[in-house]
Parts: sequence; structure tokens; C-alpha cells
Amino acid sequence: MRKILIKFSGLMFWSFSLALVLMTSSALQAQASATTKTFVVVGTAAMHGDNVSAAREKAIADGLVTAVALMTQELLKIDSLVDNFSQLNGLLFDQTSTFIQGYKVLTEAGQDKSYRVIVKATVSGKNISKKLTEAGILRASTTLPSVLFLIAEQNLAQEAPLFWWGPVGSSFMPISEAVMAERLKESGFPIVNHRGARNRFLVDWEDINKPDLTDLEAAELGAALKADVVVLGTSFATPSTNIMGSAMRSFNGTVTLRALRSDAAEPMLNLTRTAVTVSEDDTVGGKEALVDAGAMAGHALTEELTIAWQKQAGRPSVVEVVIVGTNQLANYVKFRKTLNTISGVEGIRVKEIKPNEATLLVEYIGKPQDLASALMQQNFKSFGINIFEITPDNLKVELISG
Repeated sequence: MRKILIKFSGLMFWSFSLALVLMTSSALQAQASATTKTFVVVGTAAMHGDNVSAAREKAIADGLVTAVALMTQELLKIDSLVDNFSQLNGLLFDQTSTFIQGYKVLTEAGQDKSYRVIVKATVSGKNISKKLTEAGILRASTTLPSVLFLIAEQNLAQEAPLFWWGPVGSSFMPISEAVMAERLKESGFPIVNHRGARNRFLVDWEDINKPDLTDLEAAELGAALKADVVVLGTSFATPSTNIMGSAMRSFNGTVTLRALRSDAAEPMLNLTRTAVTVSEDDTVGGKEALVDAGAMAGHALTEELTIAWQKQAGRPSVVEVVIVGTNQLANYVKFRKTLNTISGVEGIRVKEIKPNEATLLVEYIGKPQDLASALMQQNFKSFGINIFEITPDNLKVELISG
């Protein structure tokens, strides 16, 4: 992906540049969570006379703007960044203190009429995401994914975790899941309804009759239920200590999650949240602990999943396109040329050539269903096409001579 860096020079002058940005390997990874990130950047300011203090402050401010710009670049596609640049100028870059969680000047130096600092700054992706969403910039560039929950939950009265994809819990709805799902729905995420899914022939249910699914098993089930993202994990309540001098007891509720893309079993995030409640009753205490832990996890999941999805939305995935009927070479050549012009197609590679059949690896920003729809709208004139199979990562197309 092409990267640009927004630099601040003077009060009202902005430019795109390849300014020096120093990033340690840790700076390329989220430091505390997916909602924050730490950058090491260079800030520069003009030095007028002997006023080193003023130049230093302006250089720090310049570096902080660069850090905010880098985080913004990870949330928006380049086109959206350019199209909304004028608005971003005042929305983000003129008020960096809203988005900088902390910074440290690592070193500094003045030379001739310039003063430079190296600043290590931690930026809140959550706050930037919220501001962009409120302004209508972020939601316009990315549609939120549909989410399927696969939560195995165990309350105090239960001997083992219950899960809806097992025969015992086909209509089971975990307490924590209900809270998390509601939180995601409030933020605009479509939630896939899994009630009754166990009664449909979607997958081999006996093979996944267990609380701890693998990433591939979860992704397969998510794809079968047409979910963009699968959130799987566990939630359980445990008793804690008695409160001295009373009948009250404390209870822990813990939710551990990981999110995957259904189309490629690609990990997106991991998180754990624990809540503590107090009650005289084990059942009530355990339930309240699961509710509170679910609320905490739902809040974090909403923020982190939004950012993770937006960061991946502009990345192409590989769709395998199997073409049957390539004996008519002219038809195959025209099909491939047309395929290369479809919006979202970033590249095409030949995987295999066989008699009357070719397999292409297409780098495509979108789902195979979207690519299939785009192909069906094309006019090939001398031949037609029949798309006879669509899977989460595969298309099969037949070229039909006129």
C-alpha cells in the first residue's frame, strides 16, 4: 500500500512529503491495545534569533501533528484522506492534544535556523475514529461488517460450558453475548442471528461439537452463516472471596475474545475483560458478573473491531477464479482483459493452465460475490459467461461461445 506523510509547516500551510519518520519495530505494533499506537517522529521548526524555547515548542507541535496524521492514515484510505483533507486540517491536525495520550522528547538539536526534535508519541485511534465518525468521514469510507458470535459460557451453576453450536445448547444465548451484541448493534454492526442454525445443514455439526473451535472451524461456520467477522471465545463466572462480617460474596466474570475474518480465518484482534460483582446469591452474583464483563468487553470490542476492520478494508484479498472454456483463446484473452478493468481488481496472476481451463489469482478489494456481480454486468459481446460456483475465496466461471 502506498504511504504518505502529512507534515505541518507554519500556521496554515500543509503539504504531503516523504519527511523523515523514525519508527522502531514496536512502533509498528499497537502498544497497549488496537486503539492506541506509538510513533517515533521528527518535528521541525524555524528558529528566529536566539528564541530556542519557542522553536522547541513549535518543533514538538510539528512532531505531534505528524503522529496524529500517521494514525489517521491507517484509518482512512488514501482517496478518502485526500478528498477530506481540508476538513481534516481543522478537525484533527489543529487540535492534536485531543488525540495524543502522551509524548516524550527523546533528543533535540538546533542547527543554523532550524530546530529539530525526535518525539515518541502515543496516539489514541479511538478518539480519532470517534471524531471521524461524527464528521461522517469514516463511516462513508467503510461499511461495518456483519458479526457472528461463537461464545462458550459457563455460569456458577453449570458443570461445563454451554455453546449454541452444540446439540444441548442449540437455542442457548450466553448472558455475556447478549450484552456484547446489543452494544455492537447500537454502534451500527449487523449481528448474525444464530438461533435455529444448528438445525440447518450448514456444516458437519458433529465435528465442531466442542466449546473451543479452531480459527478455521470458526471461519467456516461464519462463512456458512454469511458473517464477515466471527467473534469467538469464552465467558465464565467464578466465586471469589467472602466479605468479612456479612453474607455478601464477590464474583468474577471474565470474557476472553478473538475476532477473525470469515473469508480467510485472518486474526483481527484479541481481548480479555474481567468484572467483579458482589451478591449474597451465587446465581445472581454469577449472572451480574457475566453481564458486567460482557458490557466491558462489548465496549472494547466495538472500538477495536471498528479500527481493525477499517485498517483492513482497503487491503485486497486473493480470489481464485477458475475459468472453464478457454479453448477459444480469443474469449479467454478478452475475459482476462475485462477482468483487469473491474473496479477493485488490483492485480492478476496465473496459477495454473490446463486443457480448456485456467486458474487465476485475482487480488480484489471486496468479496467474491461482489466480483461475480461486477462480471455479470460486463458485455463480452462475442461470448457469454456462467458463474456456477461462488465460495468465500473462489469463483468458477464458464465461458460460453455465442
